[in-house]
Amino acid sequence: MQNTKLTLLAAFILIVAGSCKKEFSEQQEQKQKTVDPSKVFKTPTTTEEKLLVENLGKVTDVFKELYKDKSNLKVVNAAVFSKAFTDESVLLKDLIYSSTSWLNKVEKFKSLTQRWNVSLTKFADNFWVEVNKKNDPSFKQFLNGLNESIATTPNTATRVETEDGQQVSVYFPYSDEFLPPDGGSYQPITSIATATADADEGWGDLPYYDVNGVFQYYVQVLVNDDYAFANPTHIIGVNGIEIETEPNGPPPPPPPPPGVSRVFIGEAVCKEQYDRLISFTGNGGGSEIKYCHMTGYLQPVNGHVTSFQDIASVDFSRKNIRQKNWVRTFTVWDDDWVPNDLEQFLGIYEEDNTNTRTFNGTIGTTLDSLGIPVQASIGFTISVTSQDDIIRQLKISRNSYFNGSFQNQGQDFSPDATFLPLPYTHGWPAYDVHYWNKSGANVGWTWPYNTF
Repeated sequence: MQNTKLTLLAAFILIVAGSCKKEFSEQQEQKQKTVDPSKVFKTPTTTEEKLLVENLGKVTDVFKELYKDKSNLKVVNAAVFSKAFTDESVLLKDLIYSSTSWLNKVEKFKSLTQRWNVSLTKFADNFWVEVNKKNDPSFKQFLNGLNESIATTPNTATRVETEDGQQVSVYFPYSDEFLPPDGGSYQPITSIATATADADEGWGDLPYYDVNGVFQYYVQVLVNDDYAFANPTHIIGVNGIEIETEPNGPPPPPPPPPGVSRVFIGEAVCKEQYDRLISFTGNGGGSEIKYCHMTGYLQPVNGHVTSFQDIASVDFSRKNIRQKNWVRTFTVWDDDWVPNDLEQFLGIYEEDNTNTRTFNGTIGTTLDSLGIPVQASIGFTISVTSQDDIIRQLKISRNSYFNGSFQNQGQDFSPDATFLPLPYTHGWPAYDVHYWNKSGANVGWTWPYNTF
């Protein structure tokens, strides 16, 4: 009997030793990795930037404590999965100031938290318990500053963000890869990283739990797009996100009067990650591509155009960019391209919050000469905020657009035949990127129209 006990004990020790050896090996493997300098694009340099990154690190430390209890992690995941905010993110202030949180108005969030038996209020309480343990007045002042940037209108779904409010967020890239099950137990695990730079690679921490789901310790991991695509990852940073007031897309515009020719950006694709995976500047996450429309129609002779008339915005997640997925949007690009508007201009850029790029040129159209329409040219100079090169500048005549709108532009056709008249059934032609093999430029689109 004694020998049997000793044999079982020895077997148990070997199992534990083997497990520890495996975990130690994994830790050593991670420590041998280094951040690729070519994937780091901006580090904090000013006093304000360094202080911000320091506070982001303190927020991460608090979250690492909170995530030891998976109920806290479930609240954050519920906020992301509910698409309460753009770009797979949630603002920190909406997690820690529960009474004024936008999440209170989001039915999907309320449904998920009820299903998982978790509470936003409890999360916020737990957060502040951990903050108070730190006894760090400057950190509390930073967090209080987040709350000061909230202005809510009672009994409405309207909230205004002041320009000075730090948009500290939790970003869950590739979250669609890790959607929770419809039923049964949900036991999420996530790595967590701090935005110490604007980068496509950085250090994070992966939690280890025992077989009973009890937290053991964190292991350092190297976070990049490949890692985040395969492993749930939360990044504490500043992504420049917004409230998602229309998670299912904007409602269609009302039907116009007969004879109107309305032009759309139908489907769109982006193959380049224009923003960083990790960011403290607000230029992180997915890419916000702007398909802009400019016309000089009925502008004064000798005038000059300085702004776009319409902008069709398409937000691409990192997953859609990585997989080169076409996104269906059907956003209005021109409300009505009238016959006397001879030429128009399409400009494409990726929106950021720093640096300026300028579109300029001339187009021919019908101008106004003291109330008399005349055909002439007009110049334009339009500045936008972007830290990337301009993606596309295309001047196109009305005849060229409409005569070629059903023809192959060299990039094949989309299968979406919305608005297409018979006998056309193959879909609208793609521009700049081949619809099927994805060859061509970094950004493409289809350009359908409908005559009412």
